[in-house]
Amino acid sequence: MSPILPWLAILPAGSVLGFLLHWLTIRGIDTAEGRLPQCRGAYLAFSAQLLLFAWAVFFFKGLGRYGAILIPAGMTFSFAGDYFNLQFPAVRRRVREPVFLGILSFAVAQVLYIGAFLALVPLRELAESGRLVPILALLLVAPAAIFRLRVYRPGRPRSLMLGGFLYGFALGAMTAVALSAALARGGPWIAVAAGALFFLLSDAVMGETTLHGRHPKHEYQIPWGTYLAAQGLILAGTAVVLLG
Repeated sequence: MSPILPWLAILPAGSVLGFLLHWLTIRGIDTAEGRLPQCRGAYLAFSAQLLLFAWAVFFFKGLGRYGAILIPAGMTFSFAGDYFNLQFPAVRRRVREPVFLGILSFAVAQVLYIGAFLALVPLRELAESGRLVPILALLLVAPAAIFRLRVYRPGRPRSLMLGGFLYGFALGAMTAVALSAALARGGPWIAVAAGALFFLLSDAVMGETTLHGRHPKHEYQIPWGTYLAAQGLILAGTAVVLLG
């Protein structure tokens, strides 16, 4: 492990810690509907911390580096996705399905992350040393299977179902590239790959709850906790690569 990584992980880890402390404050609220108004501001603030971290790393070390801007750009679209997914009342009054806009924002974010990873690790190296092709094949099929078995529900808005299905391919591709880079180079890419897997877990849980129409009391907490860990690991790992 790079000696820089633990230091760079302080802010992302702080966001996760802040989330856990906030979760303790709402543990007595027994419904997702009751919890959401208490969560929106805090969760968007945690996302904003990660956004600030991503741009700070870019301006400190990424200027002039090919593809480096794609990392904070991806986090910027993720922040927009967070805003839509939190379904603020002002957004719900103007947009029929704000979660659909969240899906679109995160799809762009995944494409930008893929571009950033490929700028840092050549595609040929991933194919030759990182087993990209079989990993990609697996992670394009797995999200589609999860969607069919746990997310899809007749009667739900068509935009959400179609958007969720197509988004799974972008997420699977991003995860595949991250895992391939970890196999090819190791080091900080292991953190990036772990973050990608947390991303997969976060969106799988959100898919089978929010998109499907299930509303357990932890509907927002489990996806958000794993999501903050995902973004933190991706941002800290790529920051080590840029600083290396």
